[in-house]
Amino acid sequence: MFTNAPVYVDTFIGPPSLPNPHVFICGTSGGGKSVALKTLTARNIATTGCGAFFIDIEGEYTNLTKMLGGKVIKITQGESAGINPFDIEPDINGNKQFLNILDKVAEIRALLATITRNYQGRTLNGTEITEIEIIVNQLYAEKGITSDVNSLFERKGGKLDNGKYAVGRIPKKMPTLTDFQKKLKERGKCVELAELLVPFLKGNSLGIFDCESKINSESDIVSFDMSEIKDEFTKLYASFVILTWIWQKFVLKNKDKRKIIVCDEAWLFLKYQESAEFLVNVARRGRKYNVPLFIGSQFIDEFLNSEERKNYN
Repeated sequence: MFTNAPVYVDTFIGPPSLPNPHVFICGTSGGGKSVALKTLTARNIATTGCGAFFIDIEGEYTNLTKMLGGKVIKITQGESAGINPFDIEPDINGNKQFLNILDKVAEIRALLATITRNYQGRTLNGTEITEIEIIVNQLYAEKGITSDVNSLFERKGGKLDNGKYAVGRIPKKMPTLTDFQKKLKERGKCVELAELLVPFLKGNSLGIFDCESKINSESDIVSFDMSEIKDEFTKLYASFVILTWIWQKFVLKNKDKRKIIVCDEAWLFLKYQESAEFLVNVARRGRKYNVPLFIGSQFIDEFLNSEERKNYN
């Protein structure tokens, strides 16, 4: 019987009613998939008080974000986004917090593998995989950052970059892509990869994320607007880094807050094996942390033909 009453889907209800919190919506351009994602997300916010983070390829979520009292972050090619892919926050194993540097190594490796696949039509070779692991571990070690959560902070307060003073512990500066590329070049074993990363460094066309993070995580509703980026791979690169950063800064940092991650036009991730595997990994980890991943796409064939989709239900 049709009642014309609104339907509310609580994606946080969990097993046994809902063993998997994720949502996939597919439709042609103009078919209403973004409207469906907006409605589903807004009703979850209204009924559960959850947070929401939009990876917005076309700038379609700006108005909704503002209506909900959230924050819109504009991502512009050639300008610093204030987002650092090397940021790391405490993870949890049982009742114990720790810094999962091994997961960060895997994230950086997947990102670099996606870059090499796009620009050179190949995956990372054995030497590059080894060097990435060595260098990422070295970068954190040089900052005194270990698996110990306390290693994220300086022992004493002091003067900050903005001229203010802090009392007690202050966060350490994280490594950046420039630090990684410099060490990669100095070691001399992966000259080709080091050169490939030059456009991704600060001041160059793709140097969007070669920086210290400047965005605070106070807002529970944030939209990352990439509508001014026209190049398909740059959108994928930005989406990849932003999704990693959302996980670190919003999911891990505020574990008690319910959150939804909305990734519109996620078919971009399935263009390359490494980014597809990364998206599947986010979905797996999201289920563990009760963080639904809402995915929208115009191209259902990209999902139906994806080995990653077949291996994850």
